[in-house]
Amino acid sequence: MFLLVSFILLGAVRKMTGQYKMEKGAINEALECKISELEKFIGRRVRIRGWLYVKNTVGKISFLRIRDSSGIVQVVVKKDKVGEEIFEKMDKLKRESSLIIEGVVKKDERAPGGVELGAESLTVQSPSLEDYPLRKNLSPNLVWKYRHLFIRSRIMSMILKLRSSLSNIFRNWLIEHGFFEVDAPSIVTAATEGGAKMFEVKYFDKKAFLTQSSQFYLEGAIFSLEKVFCFQPSFRAEESKTRRHLSEYWHLEVEASNMDFQQLLHFEEDMITSVIREFYDKHKDEIKRFNPEFKPFEKPFKRITYTQAVELLKNNGVAIEWGKDLGVREEKMIATILGQPVFITHYPRQVRAFYHMPDPENPSVVLSADLIVWPYGEITGGGQRIDDYKMLLERIIESGYNPDDYSWYLDLRKYGSVPHSGFGLGFERLLAHILNLPSIKYAIPYPRTQTIVYP
Repeated sequence: MFLLVSFILLGAVRKMTGQYKMEKGAINEALECKISELEKFIGRRVRIRGWLYVKNTVGKISFLRIRDSSGIVQVVVKKDKVGEEIFEKMDKLKRESSLIIEGVVKKDERAPGGVELGAESLTVQSPSLEDYPLRKNLSPNLVWKYRHLFIRSRIMSMILKLRSSLSNIFRNWLIEHGFFEVDAPSIVTAATEGGAKMFEVKYFDKKAFLTQSSQFYLEGAIFSLEKVFCFQPSFRAEESKTRRHLSEYWHLEVEASNMDFQQLLHFEEDMITSVIREFYDKHKDEIKRFNPEFKPFEKPFKRITYTQAVELLKNNGVAIEWGKDLGVREEKMIATILGQPVFITHYPRQVRAFYHMPDPENPSVVLSADLIVWPYGEITGGGQRIDDYKMLLERIIESGYNPDDYSWYLDLRKYGSVPHSGFGLGFERLLAHILNLPSIKYAIPYPRTQTIVYP
């Protein structure tokens, strides 16, 4: 008797909570999934959420292509299945309307992904209020004007996925090699890179700037953590309207204590070749769609000193004086002649920032290096840092800066300084090179350049 009463009470509770109803209808319950998962559920009733990509109606049947973040699927909508009211409403939908669709997954080799969805119900979450402004054969101006919509495109969706994957591989590789990620401020009071212009900002009642580099702050962190990196935006107010320049770009910067110049170059080779190889192996098919000719970098990278580079350029008809920085034309010729990637090392001290260590064997040059690949030019720039207080102070004054602006940076050399080196990597340039993108502006969701600041 007690068991019978308990069973009746349990049933009453289940009805009150809806649990009984869920169990009874579980067989017909639609399984919510992503489009990329549909092939695993052939014959099952599923629910997908996505956006209308293409629509084609023939009589009493409509063929919809629905996209979500994972892919595209063809949905077959029959009037006698969903009802006349829903069918007519659906037939008026504009591109990019957001939908919830339930139906049975069917195998169809002709359909994208090898499956299609036979719609049994269709819910419009939000219709597009106007005709979608982006069509085929877009001009660059239209792409930048509607960047907030263009990132929905299949090509940008793929680029953004690859961008996310590449950044994670870099992070994981560094962490696995004993590095700690450190966050640095974007608002600073003094220049890091001597030649690059800075964006000035009003900081309460003071003048400040958007950072060109987090290097100084990472140098401070090595005395706590020894090996550090950051991955965050840097800002350059250079008036450059080229395919390879951004005013705001993502900067992967690395600093390590007790690392000399030659160790730094070997470290860069190891990191870049390992990361690109993993990235390529993981996304070979996608990369080949963008750049069929791309092959992962092989080490050792070619190396040439600045002095040798000048001689090479002169021998190939380029008029260049020793002591002048290398520009786009010179980098292109060097990469073309020597292949790529190539380290250009030992730049003249007058064209490098004050913190670079002078070469003990030739103080007119510094222990610095740029890694060049074409068509995007410099991918990394770095070198060994000055670790002596007096030498650093002299270089700051020699470069025309006020030592008071760098007092905290000088402090790092007062209390237990050590030899150390580091570099910065332009993330968008590397990604654009791997994918052979027509402009670096395609390698970032919302580019900022001299002419683009909206949206």
